[in-house]
Amino acid sequence: MIIQNPFFVQQVRERKLLAVEEISRLLGPKQDAVRLFRYVINQNLLPRREASQLWADAFGVAWIDLPASLFQRDVLTLLPQALARKYGMILVYQMGNRGGARSEIVTVAMADPSNRAVLSEVERVIGRKLSPVCAMPDEIMDAIDIQYQDEKELQEIDKKAMAMLIEPGSGEISAAALEKLAGSQAMMDLTRSVLLLAAKEGASDIHVEPFETHGVLRLRIDGMLRERGRLSLEVQTPFVSRLKVLSGMDITEQRRPQDGRLRLELTNRALDFRVSTVPSVYGEKVVLRLLSQVNLREVPDLEDLQFSKDILEQIKKLIQSPNGVFFLTGPTGSGKSTTLFAAIKAINNESINIMTAEDPVEYRLPGLIQVQVNPAIGLTFAHALRSFLRQDPDVILIGEIRDLETAKIATEAALTGHLVLSSLHTNNAMQAVTRLIEIGVEPFLVGPSLIGIMSQRLVRRICENCKESYLPEREILDHLFEWDGKREVRFYRGKGCPQCKNIGYAGRLAIHEMVTVSDEMRRLVMERGSAQLVFEAAKRAGYKSMRYDGIKKVLRGMTTLEEINRVAPWE
Repeated sequence: MIIQNPFFVQQVRERKLLAVEEISRLLGPKQDAVRLFRYVINQNLLPRREASQLWADAFGVAWIDLPASLFQRDVLTLLPQALARKYGMILVYQMGNRGGARSEIVTVAMADPSNRAVLSEVERVIGRKLSPVCAMPDEIMDAIDIQYQDEKELQEIDKKAMAMLIEPGSGEISAAALEKLAGSQAMMDLTRSVLLLAAKEGASDIHVEPFETHGVLRLRIDGMLRERGRLSLEVQTPFVSRLKVLSGMDITEQRRPQDGRLRLELTNRALDFRVSTVPSVYGEKVVLRLLSQVNLREVPDLEDLQFSKDILEQIKKLIQSPNGVFFLTGPTGSGKSTTLFAAIKAINNESINIMTAEDPVEYRLPGLIQVQVNPAIGLTFAHALRSFLRQDPDVILIGEIRDLETAKIATEAALTGHLVLSSLHTNNAMQAVTRLIEIGVEPFLVGPSLIGIMSQRLVRRICENCKESYLPEREILDHLFEWDGKREVRFYRGKGCPQCKNIGYAGRLAIHEMVTVSDEMRRLVMERGSAQLVFEAAKRAGYKSMRYDGIKKVLRGMTTLEEINRVAPWE
């Protein structure tokens, strides 16, 4: 799509982001400002958010971040998918009640909000007034691909595939047809639909499970598995074969577990999946982990991550340290990478050299030297870290410490004047000290190098669309607090609505516990003091448990007591 945007072009000129000749080359004879915009973003000449707002300012409308937007399903489907593609627009949401009557104004994302002819035509089709906001054409196409997916479409594709498997008049499955189906258009459509549905739902994992009479598709959404469709038994095997082909696996081997990766290319981004298969009594089960989407995710600011005030202040103080190791602990999928990169973003500037070793590289942040580890060629975390130390680094981020060699180099780097940030798999912050010593790091390295440890878990956030307050039973409050029984204490919960699929939750947030290592703790670690003595010293230094932070967020109406009990039970 070619769109002329003289205001944006003029801003690029005035800010001297590019030479005049380069601007003219990118615009071309048709003055295609979209090409110029993409170049400015891709070359990091301006932050994406700032460049996007400049583009939208030309039209006098707001910019919308489509990948981060919540779409209202009943509004989205007012415009058929074919027309959405034809006009290069997508309906996002309809304003809430006004004076007891629902507003008829629908927000629509489009690349050229000045096109009144298209707006008038779509208003006629849907019978509503439109309020345009701005987005790039490729982002709109990606949103259409993803947002129009649903369970009904999966079932329709399953039926089409089933029809191809049955020989006319026999009702039996043809072996030749089964082999052909794995590479058929119907199976391609089914695979694409499943992957896009997972992206739409914000799933972290896709489970394709074989049972005696059918296959089941489940998505892990906000940490919980939800069934999102069923597959005919006859379709299950060719579907799994299709996933294995895309993942580079051996489709003739069905008796051993296999691992692979696949990528679904969209217009403006790619969806990357880590794929695992295991054999079961009814066939192979497949789990696909949705990895970071490189062009989709922006590194958030620390202030956006809903830290409690005291924890945020401790983090900001620790990451300004000239040297030391700051560990972030928690299980897989608890948001450790997001928090680490938010911390790196807060200190990132041209005066310091920041280097990262990751597996995989989840975020791209300008100004960093990021290394993807590759154990197959000997590029391990330890190897990368040793190389970093010869590259004059100020700050080093290690995706994960898994072994003694990496842990030892990290602690030694901290003692020689480097700030090291890394993650470690432990159940709580205090176990990090024990873990390092257990894998073989000497206490005389652990004690002086550690400056802080934070642990986090993700809990589901209450749906803002259907949130309501209630008065909990007194027995619950007596169990949680010391109080006089006179002050009214309210908790919150989601009633359930179409926007959250009647679950009452939408999205997640983290709860944390932080240990800022004190001199007393360092002395105890170096003297091989017991874990209990170190724990008591941490409490004297101000340590509060993760459950404490969770209860504070319950009182703030961010999550529920049930969620805190699920991830941080009473100790």
